[in-house]
Amino acid sequence: MSQSSPVARVALEDESESTRQPGIRNGSRSDGRRILHYLSSPMLGGAEEYALSLLAAMPDQGMVPYLAAPQPLLDALGPRLAALDSRCVAIERTSRLDWGPAKRFVNFLNAEGIDLVHSHQFVASLFASPLARLARVPAVVETFHLREAWREGKWFKGSFWLDRQVGRLVDRYIAVSHAAERHLLETKGIAQSKVVTIHNGRDLTRFHPPSRAEIARARAELGLSDKQVLLVLGRLEPQKGHEFLIDALRRVVPRWPKLVALFAGEGRLESELMARREAAHLTEHISFLGYRADTERLLAAADLVVLPSLFEGLPLVAVETLAMGRPFVATDVEGTREIVADGETGLLVTPADPASLAEGIERILADPALGARLGCRGRALVEDKFDIRRQIAKTFDVYRQLLSGTPIRKARARTS
Repeated sequence: MSQSSPVARVALEDESESTRQPGIRNGSRSDGRRILHYLSSPMLGGAEEYALSLLAAMPDQGMVPYLAAPQPLLDALGPRLAALDSRCVAIERTSRLDWGPAKRFVNFLNAEGIDLVHSHQFVASLFASPLARLARVPAVVETFHLREAWREGKWFKGSFWLDRQVGRLVDRYIAVSHAAERHLLETKGIAQSKVVTIHNGRDLTRFHPPSRAEIARARAELGLSDKQVLLVLGRLEPQKGHEFLIDALRRVVPRWPKLVALFAGEGRLESELMARREAAHLTEHISFLGYRADTERLLAAADLVVLPSLFEGLPLVAVETLAMGRPFVATDVEGTREIVADGETGLLVTPADPASLAEGIERILADPALGARLGCRGRALVEDKFDIRRQIAKTFDVYRQLLSGTPIRKARARTS
């Protein structure tokens, strides 16, 4: 493993290394419940932000936070993880035939005395849930963020028999939206008694409507003072529908020549989308920013935010956009429509339809007063239903219910 990352990690192959106790704030006991989140994707996205929010809140509740994830993700999150007071360990899975990561994961769970393993999406749960049971971890949780479109229309991948078998090992499923809950119950056949819906939330002290001065400063810092700014926050992956937005912008830009679209995010499609931008003669109107940690500044600078996804669970970008009172245009897909009411908190357009997307964008550009009204109502909705404190409290209630009556596991002493 690389030693260059600021992330604290355990040398899993070295059983003689002493165990560092994660710090506990506010006088909480060091023998608090040890909660490990497992993420299988090397890229930062909504599920990863979700996990980080929970990890950050654990110490104040007397819980000890742990994160297991691929090394590239830990490296990307280095400074943020260092501030979370969380112990992190790299789990690399280069091949399904390599059993080394499984062995190391079980050894780590036992050595640290983990009380609950919380995985994100089925691929992660398929790896972590059986191993957690093998290590006799008292409780296992899976958060289901969105349906796996890559499995649809494929005979083997489209079968959910394996999901149900793994589900026998999972104590509770957390669905981030009612659409996700329906997929678990109706498509995967998970027992209703195991499923609870807890909507995603965001920190409303961090994401708040910007003042005029904050807007002007953000636009000046980004060199966009004289532009109309369209922002897209999301991984450059097929799910997010960037290709349809580029086609929509071909229609919009001739009528709005000062429009600039900012694509913030990384992903497999970056080269392909850049080529598509060139072919559409939109080089001066679309900027690829890569991964950005300054989400609030980008949102403050934006005249409108667009989410052209083909499917969603409950997108954090929708919560963030509405929390900051920004005009929002999104595709009418499951999950998104649970936060965006068309004409009330944003505009919903037809997915995979550049003409519909272009129409929604132009409605906002042509009527700033409409955008302001939508943004104001969006903020009120988020304050009422999507505050991160509500999500955290309900999730920790799940943890406590599952662990009630079970003894706290102790970290295994190691000899040097």
